[in-house]
Amino acid sequence: MRTRTLAGLLLWALSPATVLAQTTTASSAAAPEPAPQVALPPLPSTAPAAQAIDEPEPVAEPEPVSEPKPEQDGPELDLDGLRLDDGGSGPTVSTTVAEDRSDYRARTDNSKSAVERASSIIDRTVLGGYGEHEFEAGPGKVSRFRAHRYVLFIYSKVTDRISVATEVEFEFAGSPGKRDGTLGFGEVLLEFSVVDLNIFDWLIARAGIILVPVGTFNVRHDAPTRDLSARPIAYTTIVPSTWFESGAGFYGNFALGDSQRLGYEFYVVNGLDARITDGFGMRAARGSHFEDNNHDKAVVGRVAYSPTLGLEFGLSGYTGAYDKAKNRVNMVNLDFTWRRGRLELLGEAVLALIDSGFVEGFSETSASNTRDPVPETMLGFYLQANYHFRIPPLWKVMPSWLQGSTFTGVLRYEGKDTNTAVSSRLGDQRRLTAGLNFRPVEAYVLKTDFQLDSYGVDGVRAAPDIWTGRFWSDMEFTFMTSVAFLF
Repeated sequence: MRTRTLAGLLLWALSPATVLAQTTTASSAAAPEPAPQVALPPLPSTAPAAQAIDEPEPVAEPEPVSEPKPEQDGPELDLDGLRLDDGGSGPTVSTTVAEDRSDYRARTDNSKSAVERASSIIDRTVLGGYGEHEFEAGPGKVSRFRAHRYVLFIYSKVTDRISVATEVEFEFAGSPGKRDGTLGFGEVLLEFSVVDLNIFDWLIARAGIILVPVGTFNVRHDAPTRDLSARPIAYTTIVPSTWFESGAGFYGNFALGDSQRLGYEFYVVNGLDARITDGFGMRAARGSHFEDNNHDKAVVGRVAYSPTLGLEFGLSGYTGAYDKAKNRVNMVNLDFTWRRGRLELLGEAVLALIDSGFVEGFSETSASNTRDPVPETMLGFYLQANYHFRIPPLWKVMPSWLQGSTFTGVLRYEGKDTNTAVSSRLGDQRRLTAGLNFRPVEAYVLKTDFQLDSYGVDGVRAAPDIWTGRFWSDMEFTFMTSVAFLF
């Protein structure tokens, strides 16, 4: 694999203003022209040059006045793949474009093996990811450990303007359940895989499997960045996180003055289908990466405005046909995030308006293949407060490497109604969660959640809110703890 040393050596040896090349005199026309040489002056040094042992220091003699010659004391540069444009003041070294083309010429050379081609970009590709392991228990529930998710993240910088990013997720260790004593097939998902073309900072083209930008949670859902084990209930059903679709579009950011910023995402995707139900919302309706059930493509976008550091407001929208009759799902989402010192407040609210239609798309034997009318209105929300703090007295009894550890106290109230026209246990839910987590380092977090849930009663009433006595009398308790980590 060709060694690419130009950028590193230039940054190490010289500032850009001092990179001057000396041209060599051309050979005769009959002889082939030799490769141009780029010479660098020696590195500046405040220390005297090393002298041979037991030899007296030579007396400096005045140098004769002559035409300066290129010095060869500096590091030699590998010029393979560089383009030298002969201008009036000497050769100019091309950096990014020629170097990228040379690198990828090696990768696309069919005369080389796959390993040789891949090795040409090994220094451009990064592998990382995260994992999450949970324990859940509660009255009337079977306690269980769950290897919930293990996600591999691959990022490759093709050029300075083109990049590729991919997430591969293994849920429940690839074997989520047993049937007749046999482990079933697990779920391995390519839930995010895009190629980005950075035209300008405010205009970046994206294509592939895209995280649908309805609100912030779906696009910022990674477990190590969240302070509770469980995801918001409205953002696993009405907004079916993790919600990913095949499509294409643009995103970017604008600076508005010294402290204000405006960001946007806008995509065209396959969109939801007709498997929309009370209780599970849109979760089963997430689109296919192979086909669409109608010719109408869905449009989705989000605009985010940050008036100052630590404060952001977002507005999202989605519209798309969900069946062959072109009945549509329309969604609007509001979100905000505010951080000041140790305190962080965040929240979202979503409204879904759905044209009249019928549930379809399930297999003939599925219990969900009911042909019932789809819900026409759905509502969901969450409000969350996080308080980050440290306990210095504990440092006296903790190992020294844990003395920078952080605790976070969390309180979240949330709710969902996946069919506002009827009351049901599956569709109407309120939840209050108190949590405490511990981060010895930012990449590793131990979480503890105490959940109180209230539910609706089929055909009788919706789920009671926390300011009513019925919430506290009817609530159900669940305990969750988890560990989440980045690598």
